[in-house]
Amino acid sequence: MDDRTVDLIFAGSLKSLPPVSSKIVRIFTSSTFTDTTMERNTLMAKCYPRIKDYCREKHGLEFQVVDMRWGVRDEATDDHMTTELCMREIKNCQRLSMGPNFVVFLGQKYGYRPIPTYVLSSELQMLRDELAAGGVDVILLDTWYKKDSNAVPPVSVLQPISSILINFNNKRVPKLQAEDQAVWWDTLGKMQKLFRKASSQLYSAGKIDKDTMHNYFMSVTEREVINGVLNVKNTKNHCLAYVRYINNINLQNLKKASNFVDILNRSLDTEASKLLADLRDVRLPAKIETTNIQNYTVEWIGRDGLDNETHGEYLNHFISHFYKNIIKLVDRAMRKEDSSAQGVIVTEILQHLHACNNSVKVFHGRAEDLEYIENYMKNTSDKPLVLFGEGGCGKTSLLSKSAAMCLESWFAEVRSTNIVRFLGTTPDSSALTPTLISICQQISYNFALPFESIPDDLVPLTAHFKQLLTMATQQQPLLLFLDSVDQLTGIGTENNKVSWLPTRLPPHCKIIVTCAREEANPEVSKEYDVLRRMIDSEENFLEVTALGEDLAMQVLKLWMASAARDLSNYQWRLVSNAISSCSLPIFVKLVFAEVCRWRSYTKPQDTHLASTVMDSIMMLFERIEKQHGRLLVFHALAYITAARSGLSETELEDLISLDDKVLDDVYQYHLPPVRRIPPLLWTRIRNDLPNYLSEREADGVSVMNWYHRQFRDTARERYFKNMNMAMYFHSMIADYYLGIWGGGIPKPFKYTEIQRHRFNLADKEGVADRKVPIQPLVFTSADGSTKRYNLRKFGELPFHLVRSKRFTDLYAEVLFNYEWLHAKLNCCPLQALLADFEDAKLFVNKDAVRELMLVADALRLGGAILGTYPDMLAPQLVGRLLPEAPHNPAVASLLKQCHDKGKNHCALLPSHHCLHTPGGPLKYSLEGHQFAVFAFRLSSDKRYVVSISSRVISWDLSTSDLARDLCPQLEGIMQNLELSPDNKWAAASTNNSVSMLLNMLTSEYVTIDNPLDEGETVRGVYVLNHHMFIYGPRSWVQYSMRGEHEQTLPAPDSAPYDDVNWEILSMEFRDLENFVLVMWSGDLDEDRLLVHFCRAGAWMKPLRCRGAMALNKNWSRIYTSDTDRGYQITIFELNEDELCWVKAQELTHKETDTAEAMLQLKRGKKDRMLLATTTYSFVVWDFDNVISRENHETETKKKQEEEEDKKEDDLDEKQDEVQEKDFRFEGIVLKLPHTIRNISTKMTLSNSFMISNNNTYAVAGVRKNLYVWSLETTKLIKVLDAHFGRIVQLEPLTVGTWNNVITSSIDRTVKIWNIDNIFEQVHKIDRQELPIDSISLARDKRLAVTVTRSCWGLWDTSTGKLLAQLADAPLGAIVTHAVITPTGDNVVTAESGNVVIWDTPEKQVIFKEEQKGVKQVLLLEDGTKFITISMEVAADNVENISIAHIIARTIPDGDKIYTAEYEVRGTGYRAAVVSADEHHIAAPGVDKSSRDCLHIFHARTGARLHRIPIKNTGIKDMQCIQALPHKPLWVAVVGNDKAGILDIKTKRLVRFVPRWNGACTRDGKIGLCAPTRGGLDLIELKRGTSVQQLISRAAEGVFSIITMFSSTDQYVFYYHSGRKTLRVFRTVDGRAVAEYRAPAEVTGVASAHGGTALAIASQDGCLTVLNIVDPNE
Repeated sequence: MDDRTVDLIFAGSLKSLPPVSSKIVRIFTSSTFTDTTMERNTLMAKCYPRIKDYCREKHGLEFQVVDMRWGVRDEATDDHMTTELCMREIKNCQRLSMGPNFVVFLGQKYGYRPIPTYVLSSELQMLRDELAAGGVDVILLDTWYKKDSNAVPPVSVLQPISSILINFNNKRVPKLQAEDQAVWWDTLGKMQKLFRKASSQLYSAGKIDKDTMHNYFMSVTEREVINGVLNVKNTKNHCLAYVRYINNINLQNLKKASNFVDILNRSLDTEASKLLADLRDVRLPAKIETTNIQNYTVEWIGRDGLDNETHGEYLNHFISHFYKNIIKLVDRAMRKEDSSAQGVIVTEILQHLHACNNSVKVFHGRAEDLEYIENYMKNTSDKPLVLFGEGGCGKTSLLSKSAAMCLESWFAEVRSTNIVRFLGTTPDSSALTPTLISICQQISYNFALPFESIPDDLVPLTAHFKQLLTMATQQQPLLLFLDSVDQLTGIGTENNKVSWLPTRLPPHCKIIVTCAREEANPEVSKEYDVLRRMIDSEENFLEVTALGEDLAMQVLKLWMASAARDLSNYQWRLVSNAISSCSLPIFVKLVFAEVCRWRSYTKPQDTHLASTVMDSIMMLFERIEKQHGRLLVFHALAYITAARSGLSETELEDLISLDDKVLDDVYQYHLPPVRRIPPLLWTRIRNDLPNYLSEREADGVSVMNWYHRQFRDTARERYFKNMNMAMYFHSMIADYYLGIWGGGIPKPFKYTEIQRHRFNLADKEGVADRKVPIQPLVFTSADGSTKRYNLRKFGELPFHLVRSKRFTDLYAEVLFNYEWLHAKLNCCPLQALLADFEDAKLFVNKDAVRELMLVADALRLGGAILGTYPDMLAPQLVGRLLPEAPHNPAVASLLKQCHDKGKNHCALLPSHHCLHTPGGPLKYSLEGHQFAVFAFRLSSDKRYVVSISSRVISWDLSTSDLARDLCPQLEGIMQNLELSPDNKWAAASTNNSVSMLLNMLTSEYVTIDNPLDEGETVRGVYVLNHHMFIYGPRSWVQYSMRGEHEQTLPAPDSAPYDDVNWEILSMEFRDLENFVLVMWSGDLDEDRLLVHFCRAGAWMKPLRCRGAMALNKNWSRIYTSDTDRGYQITIFELNEDELCWVKAQELTHKETDTAEAMLQLKRGKKDRMLLATTTYSFVVWDFDNVISRENHETETKKKQEEEEDKKEDDLDEKQDEVQEKDFRFEGIVLKLPHTIRNISTKMTLSNSFMISNNNTYAVAGVRKNLYVWSLETTKLIKVLDAHFGRIVQLEPLTVGTWNNVITSSIDRTVKIWNIDNIFEQVHKIDRQELPIDSISLARDKRLAVTVTRSCWGLWDTSTGKLLAQLADAPLGAIVTHAVITPTGDNVVTAESGNVVIWDTPEKQVIFKEEQKGVKQVLLLEDGTKFITISMEVAADNVENISIAHIIARTIPDGDKIYTAEYEVRGTGYRAAVVSADEHHIAAPGVDKSSRDCLHIFHARTGARLHRIPIKNTGIKDMQCIQALPHKPLWVAVVGNDKAGILDIKTKRLVRFVPRWNGACTRDGKIGLCAPTRGGLDLIELKRGTSVQQLISRAAEGVFSIITMFSSTDQYVFYYHSGRKTLRVFRTVDGRAVAEYRAPAEVTGVASAHGGTALAIASQDGCLTVLNIVDPNE
């Protein structure tokens, strides 16, 4: 394709378009029937499947063969359509196929020479006259040919055989059938003679030309060769020919010989031989390249002449030659195919331009609508134009015509870029993301921008798309035409399909979209309603209506004329009647298709038209069923309709080939060579449904689906009326994707009675391989290097298992199948995986739902981690679902698979429940912040939550997916966050008075330094759709969205309350004229407030109040504490005439109203409630009085007792009392427990609470907990341990069926709670309050000890339970060290300046002695002795030298054995080590002249033996020292990038080991090299050379790293704090067996359970034990 053509295509031109390349290889095989059976059957069995696999795997192409001689039913002979069909098919192959499209086999048989089905009536008249003139009887021609005057010019049609010989197809009475068939073949012979005689005479007389004459002599095969080869320009790339010559054909056996040569009257037909020789030996070789033609000569052997046994060698050569040549042509075509991004998009655009042209060709009328559109295209409207109407009303054609008009006339004088997309009709226009990418590519090409900058991810992609639209200029306007926006699928279209459309267009850019709307069908009109809300202007909506009778008739006549057809007057009247009942274009089109088939002689009873679209489609289906066999059509169309997203041609053929109901019908009377459906049969059905089926993309394959919804609905109505039938089809498709019969597994079938009778079969059943493909989850290449996921299986299988109610299979193969979940996670978004569970949930019985949702929610909770680390699936499921396994068998089986199969992906599996289990109150935990989450806001549609700390993170609430994570480089921590009303902008300010304005669509942001006067700090920000405000104590500043300063305004005058000092506390804006400003004293103890209100630019008189205030939704009321009434709340209403606030209503809540300070007020949903936070309680005013108060606790017990007595007396009085008290203004009080109180975090802000759906519960966040009260009784019913840090913010999330609450906390998480599950069992995960600093594990018992700052914890490592949190002080201590003895009987701790020995079983202190400043505790002699090293810095320390004390004691008595001391540098203590034989202690310190040295002590006696200068080792920067496990006298001094090994006896350097970090195996041979910048190597310790690189050195930034060998040296553990992942490698072969992403920052890693497990301690106070399940063990 030349550059100019490419430019034109990208510009959207509709002129002289090249054809589209398809994804199909389709060859037409032309041959005579009887003499090539052996070859064709061999190809079918052995060659086609191989070519099919090659095309599918190498190029992603579908391979199809059209063999017109196979499976042709007698019905096809009956109406003489075979030749016509063949020619049509050759055209199709030439149009569609990539590469080869025609293969011819010629032997010694010329083949069937039919008489023409259609003859021009004038020509037939000439032939007839010629014969009559010679005295020949022409009655035969008059009987068999009828004139059809509806054709223009009139044509004579050969009548169907059975219309005259009625038993021709009567298989039920074979005798009658045989008679009629004999009559027909005799008649045919006579007519052939008549035609040939007459045409020869006319040719001799010069009345007709040679070709016209030859028409009556030609065989079908010759006609095929002419069309497939002789008339083709480029045969080299498309055609192959095989010529076979048989020597010595035995003519004695005429019956056999007649299969291979033409026989006439028991001898050779010389005329046929002559014609064949001319074709085969002259014309064909002259046309076709020698490389593409192959000649064979074979011998006639035995009775049959040719057969597989005797001619095996020939067949093998033939097959391999055929395979090689077809492959060669396919490869050649694909090489030419431009598979670059540009080539792919050219193909995509071309498909749409061709579709546009096809629509324009048949478009007539609608001048007014076009004028309206022209006006829109040329006016200044900055919104899209929507064409809407019911299905089939002609929106698409109108859109196409508009696109064409823009090019032809409206924008003819400028260079417009036309972007046309018929959404849902091509592979790349079905899902939103690929569609947008292709549109962006097309725009980019036209403005010479690179494709690389187009993002893949939907959110930035949408922003990029909107950015590209601004490129339009007057000379190069951008015009987008998007048909059926309501047909989009995929990510981003779950809630609605149109929200991505820009609502404001830049100049010179116009967008027209079409969208369905049907009054009666709200589901169809959903997207239309959203568009109405988005584009708020009547003139941007144009309804496309039916054509109206006159136009419809006019259009129909024009169409008929272009099809060269006409109708009789009676027939026109029928058409007119039908169109008067419906003139929708889709109906007119169906009528047109029907009446084109009417002949002038068609009987009136056969010319019937329906009056509705659905009935017309029903008639169409019925006709096709009659024509092609009811069962075949029924099943083929039912499969397409049943599929979730359509089927590819190959899949459909495979499905029908597995469907014995159809095959029994098709093969009633034959035994097929391969039990598959003849491809031709579907081809013919598809031919009769032109344009009704569209090609679109699904799961990376091109599939067929109904183009119009009406067709899908009609097909459902017709074929799925019976539920069992629907289930049958779903079940068959499910079996296909399960691969039950794939890859050569034969499927059994029963022979039909007729087959058994005809072919004398003894067996009732047979089996046959249906040649359908295997369906693995993943296709892996032979060498295992590349993987291709079977996306079709993931897309379709669950859908069909659910709908065929095969729940057992569904659970086993899909929902509770580890391999399925893991593979699907790897290639599809998490949402797609969860959708399978959501879909199943609607169909399975109630009991199963809980189990389904447990797994779905476990996946959802792990979403953030699984999205990045799909291999973490097994540890995630095990860690979450272990406690549920005992009661849920399906979950239990899934966890077993996680263990058996999951170990191949991640060999670390939790040994106990360690992650949050779904089904309880917590729905999601959203993680990603590295600091406290100080604020979050919900988008106005409650779909996203935006949160801030040092970064801005937003999550999708429906899926818990991270939607955006941005780290703006601001000084300080962001604290105030506001979103603009349209959710496009976010503004925040930090504690350093820096503000930020962020565009939420593009992630671009501007930072604004403090704009206020000297000494003022920024108090907060506010943002509208077009302005941003920053305010401080005395002024506020207004900015544009580009961060440009617009104006600065001072605080308003506070008269008449200007006797005291006021500062701005907060501001809220509706627009520039309407805003509210709250002022305060600047001192938290002074809780006076002043509310300034500006309405329409005028200031109201300020309102003085205290403590807290809230406004109602439309800002006409203020709720606040009245200064005259203590802290009771009063409602003030706005009096606009007086410009002031007037007291409207006093609210009360209980006797102690005045005492408790009001800390916060919030308005409830729709102003129906008011929610207050006081010091000791929460109060709800229920203005609609919907909460029942019968069971509320009253103030005092006394009252209750009195009431008990009075009850009998008088109920009447009580009712009066109720009426007196207006409950609407009486608050419901929810008390906190005694020791808990609310505090103010900032003036007017405190702990929030929310009211759940249906007003059942109130939920508040106080400190780290959620408190839940029943509103029915006002009792506190539940306290949930919600966060590890204080809850900063709590917001309700109750929309639709959601009954949730969101909290954010100092612990860096945002959590979403499900109030409906508030009482579900919570599977608690034990954890300590504070981060764990270190861990120590016992050797003989499954016990571990952890240290946190305030206490030490004792854990059972087999169950993960925290047995005790201990400290030797009633109010907590400062714990620094805790070590457990190998036997697990004692624990030695250093706490609050003491050394303490504990008895583990009793959890009691048995020894305690003061020793301040302990730096290290070391156990000796199997835990029977220990030494502690402490260090105190002297006050008068001038030299910066301190003394370290070593004290050795016994365990458990604590008797002192010895003490010793040495000098160390005052600042840095480095750990001492004990030699391998426990004879020596080496401690890094300093010598007399304060140089670094090692002090060597005797471990038993404490005697100092040597001081060895560190400089002996040549290491300048000692990091630590390490005793070598295999040499008792060797100690390694580890520096930054190398280590030196010292012999402590000789004091000499043994050797240097470069790059070593000190960790080594027990035999001292192998060590680790793990630089903080990334990378990990196993090195041998002789020379420091690398044995195995475990992690390549990628610069990941400097992070802290924990790395070690397991206790048995089998594995290497490596934790990287940047990635938060723990990786495990095998020491033997260096293979990575696991990468485990920890849920929180890891603080310690230790080998556990004798090297079979590892324990990790984390920042959140958890200790997790992970088993190492090595897949090789």
